[in-house]
Amino acid sequence: MTIESQHEARSTLSFDLADPRYRAWWSSHPAVGDASFDSFERLPANPIHVGSPPYEWPVNGFLYRDPVSGHLYAYVSEYPRGYWPPGGILLYVSRDEGRSWQRLGVVLQGSPDAFDGDGVRPGGTVDASLWYADGKYHLLYGWCKPDNSDGGLAYAWSTHPEGPFTRAMEPVHAESRQAFLLGRYKRVYASTLIQRQRDWLILACMSTPRNAGGTWAFVALTSLQPEGPYDGPRILLHPQSKTFLPVPVEFYPCFVHEGYVYAPATSVARNRTFQVIYRAPLEDAHMPESWEVYQYGSCWHSEPVEHETEGIWGQTFSGAMGPGRTLWALFPSKNSQDCGTISIVRRPWKAPYRQGFALSAPNAPSLTVFQRRFDDFRLLAELRSSGVKRLLWGYDAPCGPDRPVGAEGRPHPLSLAGYTSLTLHAGGWAVERVAYDGERTVLAAGAAPQGRGMQADAVSVEQDQEQLSIQVNGTLVWMAARDGGGAGKIGFLADAGSVLYVDRLQVAGLGEECSQWLLPTEALMGSGVAMGEWQQEDDPAFTFGFGFATAGQGMMAKWNYRGGGFRLWSPRRPGLGTMRVYVDGVYAGEVDQGAPVVQPSCPLIECRDLPFGYHAITVEQQEGTILCDSLEVLFPLDQPTARNFWARERFN
Repeated sequence: MTIESQHEARSTLSFDLADPRYRAWWSSHPAVGDASFDSFERLPANPIHVGSPPYEWPVNGFLYRDPVSGHLYAYVSEYPRGYWPPGGILLYVSRDEGRSWQRLGVVLQGSPDAFDGDGVRPGGTVDASLWYADGKYHLLYGWCKPDNSDGGLAYAWSTHPEGPFTRAMEPVHAESRQAFLLGRYKRVYASTLIQRQRDWLILACMSTPRNAGGTWAFVALTSLQPEGPYDGPRILLHPQSKTFLPVPVEFYPCFVHEGYVYAPATSVARNRTFQVIYRAPLEDAHMPESWEVYQYGSCWHSEPVEHETEGIWGQTFSGAMGPGRTLWALFPSKNSQDCGTISIVRRPWKAPYRQGFALSAPNAPSLTVFQRRFDDFRLLAELRSSGVKRLLWGYDAPCGPDRPVGAEGRPHPLSLAGYTSLTLHAGGWAVERVAYDGERTVLAAGAAPQGRGMQADAVSVEQDQEQLSIQVNGTLVWMAARDGGGAGKIGFLADAGSVLYVDRLQVAGLGEECSQWLLPTEALMGSGVAMGEWQQEDDPAFTFGFGFATAGQGMMAKWNYRGGGFRLWSPRRPGLGTMRVYVDGVYAGEVDQGAPVVQPSCPLIECRDLPFGYHAITVEQQEGTILCDSLEVLFPLDQPTARNFWARERFN
C-alpha cells in the first residue's frame, strides 16, 4: 500500500483503536491476554545478570536507588532450578544511570547455626528490600530452612548499601509461629520494608504452608522499630474477599512516590505478562479499605529477545523512582536455556502509555478483543510480529482460564474459538473460520503477498451485508460473498512464543453494545478456592456445557471483571438449594436454584446500571447444593461513562 493510499484510507476511518485512549475497552485478563500500551524502554546493558549453576533461577530482584549516592543497586535472589534450597542475595551496582553494572558479589547469606540453618546446612536468604533511615540501611528479607520446613521474614542492617549486613538473631516472622488465616494462609514472604511518619510498615505476600501456592494474599505488618516486634499480618487483598481482585497474581516488591505506596502484581498463569498495580496513601496502607486499583493491565510487556523468552518469571517488576520523575524497574525473566535473567527498563512517570499496543504470548496463546460488536465495518490495521499475525473479527466466545485452581493456567479452549481470522505468515496468508467447538475451516489461502515479520504490514478488511474483501499491503487478496456470519468483536491472537504489535487500528465507528461471557472456571479461580471444594459437572443444561457444584457450607465463587452491568446465569433443577449474591461486597439478594423440572441455563439475577469500572460478583452457598455456571458482563454504549473512567486513572 502506498503512503498516499494509506492516507486516503485513514481519512475515511474515524477511530484509531490502537490509541491508548481506548485501552479500557481492550480485554485484559491474567490468563487469556493483555493488550499492553506501556511505554517502558529497555536499557542496552540488558540482561544485567544471567543465572548459572548452582543458582540457575534468579527469579526475583529488588531495584534500589540510594538516596545518599544516587547509585542504582539490584539485589538479586539466588534460586536453583525448582527453587529449593535457595541461596543468598547477590548485589549489582550501576554508577552511571544504568549504562553499566558491576557485580559486587553475595551480600547476605544463610548460616547453619542461625535460625535459617539446621545445624549442618545454611538456609535460604532471598527476596530483599532496603530502606535508608538514620544513617542505616535497613534490609528485610525472606528466609527458609534448607528443607523448607519453616520460613518467613528476617531483618538485617548496614551502614552501606553494599554491606556488610548484620543479621538479627531472631526472625521477624516465622511460619511455625503463625496460626492459619482464613483457614489457608500461613507463610509470609516477598516483603517490602517502608518507614512511615510514626512506624514501620511491611507489605508482603502470604501463601499456604511452605509457600505451596494455589492462593495468594497481600498483607501488612507494623512496628515501632524496623527490627520489630511487628503486629500482624493483617490481610489487605485476597481472593476470598467479596471485592475486586484479578486472580491469580503475586505481589512484590512495592515502591513509594509522593505520599502513596504502589504495589505491582503479576499474573502467575502460564503467560506472566498481565499486571495490576494497586496503591494506597502511605500512612493508611495498613488498612484494607485504603487500597485501590491504580493501573489494570497495560503495565508491561515482554519482548521477543533471548533473555525474555518466558516473560516475567518471578513475582513482578520492582519499581524505583529516579530523576526527572522517571520510573525505573527491574524485572526477572528466563532465557531459552531455562536460566533466569535480570533486566532493567524505565519510562516517564507521567507518560505510562504509548501509541499502539503489544500482545505478548511467551508461553501460551494470548488473546485480546475490543469490547464492541461490529457487523458492517471497515478497518485498517498495521501489524508487526515475531511470529504470525492474526486479526480476528466476528469473535463471540466466552473468557476464562482452562482450570479453576492454581497457577500455570492458559486460555480455556472455548476462549480460542468462535471467530473468523486473517493470518499472515512466512508462507503467505490464510482466511479461516474457527467454530465454537474448535473446528477450523480454511476459507481461502495464498502464497503472496507474504507477511513481513517485524516489518509493518497494512491489512484492510471491509465487510458489509453482501461481501467481505481483504487487502494486504495494498493488494486485494480475497473477495467473497458474505455468508451471514462475521458479526462480533474485533481482536488479535498471538501464538505461543511470539509478540504481536498493533501499531494502528482504524475503524469507521465504535461498533455496537455487546456483552462478554465469563466461564465458571473464572469464578472458582477468582475466589481462590481449594482443590476439591467444588466438583465439575458436564451437562448441556449449563451455558457452555459444563459447570461446578458444591454443598460445602459457605462455599463461594466470584467473577472479577472490568465492565458495566451483568446477568448471572445458571440452570435450575430439582434438589438444588439457595445461594446469596453479592455485588462489590454488598448483599444483592438470595436465589433459589431449585425447580420442579430441569431448566436450561437462564438469568437468575440482572443488574444493568452498574457504572463502568472494576466489579466483583460473588455467589455464596446458603443451603443445599448450588451450581456455578457463567456470568454475562454488559458493555454499555455510554462513552461519557468510559471517559470518566479513563480520567480517574491519573498519572501525575
